[in-house]
Amino acid sequence: MHRAFLTFAQTLLIEPRCPICDGPWQEPQAPTSPCGQCRDALQLPPEGIKGLEPLRWCALGPYEGALRQLLLKVRQPTKQNALSQNALATLVQMLSDSLSLPSAAVLVPIPSWKRQGINPLPQRIAMGLDRPTADLLQRTRVGLSQHHLNRSQRQTNLIGAFRASPHNPATALTSVWLVDDILTTGATALAARQALEEAGHGVAGLICLGRTPARQRRR
Repeated sequence: MHRAFLTFAQTLLIEPRCPICDGPWQEPQAPTSPCGQCRDALQLPPEGIKGLEPLRWCALGPYEGALRQLLLKVRQPTKQNALSQNALATLVQMLSDSLSLPSAAVLVPIPSWKRQGINPLPQRIAMGLDRPTADLLQRTRVGLSQHHLNRSQRQTNLIGAFRASPHNPATALTSVWLVDDILTTGATALAARQALEEAGHGVAGLICLGRTPARQRRR
């Protein structure tokens, strides 16, 4: 009885499990790979998705369905447990695998705009991509929540919301990639880009986990 219990306990400790659903793998996979069921549910293209409007961007997939539900879960402070951290790490690794960035690229996470609490995902995504990062952006003020604002209101809400450093041309970066968790209308990214460019940096685009489909973007 004791030996059987010990064998079962060892199985639980060493059995590989999916970092997203915590279920057992049917087939051996890398530690940061989702199980087949999660891959089928997420339906993420290996090369990610890309676009040029409102600025050049790269994302892991559309912000809808299973990916949306997963990101909503990992964004909640009360859900920041080991499983959600593993799930985020897996998504970031998949995003990293889909990217093709120049060697001079430097990642700049976009600071949170919330009055209460801070969204840690942009910083965690940037750090997880294993590329040079720089905290060049600071919020000049706390804005209203963007969630219930339309496109025009979002742009107005973010006027002058960021400042960037340095202003010394000798230390300006030429290939900055902004990092955020979700790209919706692009108002936040455009405001961040403006601040960086006014400080002399060259912004190449934005990297994010999810891109809101066009039909869901607020106008």
